[in-house]
Amino acid sequence: MKKIKAVIALTLALCAVFGLCSCSDSVSVESDETDSQQQVQEQKQTCTLTLPIAHNDTLDPFKAQSAVNRSIITLLYDSLICIDEDFQPQLLLAESYTLNGRELSITLKAAQFSDGTRITADDVVYSFEKAKTSDYYSPRLSNIASASASGSSVIFTLKSDDIYALSCLDFPIVKSGTVQAKSEDTELYDIVPPTGSGRYVINGTLPNATLIANSSNVRGESPYITVIELYEVSDSDGMAYGLQIGNYDYWYNDLSSGEYTRVNAGLTVVPTNNLVYIGFNSDKKIFQEQAVRQAVSLLLDREQITSQGFQGHAVSTTLPFNPSWSAMDNIASDGKDTAQVQAAKELLEGAGYSSINAYGYRCSTTKSLNCTLTVCSDNPFKTEAAEQIKQQLAELNFNVTVVELSYSDYVKAIAEGDFDMYLGEIKIPANMDLSEFFSLSGTAQTVISKELDDGTQEINVCVDAYNKFRAGEYSLSDFCRLFESEMPFVPVCCRTAAQIYSRDFKTEITGTCYDNFYGISNWQIKHQSEEE
Repeated sequence: MKKIKAVIALTLALCAVFGLCSCSDSVSVESDETDSQQQVQEQKQTCTLTLPIAHNDTLDPFKAQSAVNRSIITLLYDSLICIDEDFQPQLLLAESYTLNGRELSITLKAAQFSDGTRITADDVVYSFEKAKTSDYYSPRLSNIASASASGSSVIFTLKSDDIYALSCLDFPIVKSGTVQAKSEDTELYDIVPPTGSGRYVINGTLPNATLIANSSNVRGESPYITVIELYEVSDSDGMAYGLQIGNYDYWYNDLSSGEYTRVNAGLTVVPTNNLVYIGFNSDKKIFQEQAVRQAVSLLLDREQITSQGFQGHAVSTTLPFNPSWSAMDNIASDGKDTAQVQAAKELLEGAGYSSINAYGYRCSTTKSLNCTLTVCSDNPFKTEAAEQIKQQLAELNFNVTVVELSYSDYVKAIAEGDFDMYLGEIKIPANMDLSEFFSLSGTAQTVISKELDDGTQEINVCVDAYNKFRAGEYSLSDFCRLFESEMPFVPVCCRTAAQIYSRDFKTEITGTCYDNFYGISNWQIKHQSEEE
């Protein structure tokens, strides 16, 4: 690995234009700015930042595979909207929007790409079509059937009703015709990134390039950090160490590995929309009973699971929506983050589970509460959480045997229904789409139907309620209350990620799981003069 720097001549040229010393005086301002704006800008001391970049990956937003490169991509490309810290959409390249049934119309702002050309509706349609076929962006766009240009507007046609459809439009907007096709012989790192309109632009040829602030960016921000240098990394195994020894200043760790290495550095917790839950096999008779599913939820001590199983890198929830979503502010969870053993006991006894059999399992006259809990062995957070769930359910003689499987075997077992309960995780899109749970074609295996005595299938009432909620015919509060009574699956927690950064930062470091650099315009790093 080696630090990526621009050649000396290019660096000197940049310094002349942007004043890029470690501690420079100011950056130029547009002539039409007010005097007060000029005074504020002149007081700013610009600085540089170093970020990791994967040496064998691209910065093409539709082809990038590594987490570090996808993080950088949010600096290079803007989208129609951005998702804020409350999981709410904020207009970015979009000037306004209207949602009429299944037609979402977006009117564009007057904005331009980094090469000075204007962003048009045709560019948006082009970008949508690229995003729709990419592995990373396609899931959030699955409910959008098509996009068409109409003057300065883009019309998105939805497949089904969705009052939160605007939140899906955070895919990168690129200039038409600038996405390079990838052939079998083309390596990812050779792919030239398309033209964007983001907060920074690529200066030079990757990997020997820097990122410089884009003065024509639609956000109108004037960042302290005017240059970003790049440091090549080969994988994520040594990322924490690389930051600690000063190879780079910042690293976003999504903690998807289930492990966290403590680093002598600054840390900010970032809520993610990754929901950890317990899924039920609807073919198992005990889980067709509403009381049993509710009891499982009531017996969970989610505070213990998040603090010990996930080592504090999660936020407990009894509902399928992220507690950080501002729409949930007035939705009470009824204090069910800790175990409600007595309430669970009353439910089970009311359903006939009032005896303990010879094996020590709680049972009714025909069934016993004895099952397996399948978990991926590759994730330490989840294996520890599974053991805690086992112990917590044992409080009422609900016997659970934890089955640990490798990732490939785990995925196969869930897809084939070879489980009783399983501990799963799904990344919920920003529009809070739960169709993976409430669709027969969804990947999450949950109780959305059961077989009746006459052989017919009865669909769980949550499915109909969910569809009405997405159409705006059912309130969020009403849906949440119905969900708690039916409990077709059991939400456990929403994972959090970590922004890890150099202690040379002298401002608060903020970001979101959608844009790790959400607050970068206010980030500041100590200057050399301050370190002396």
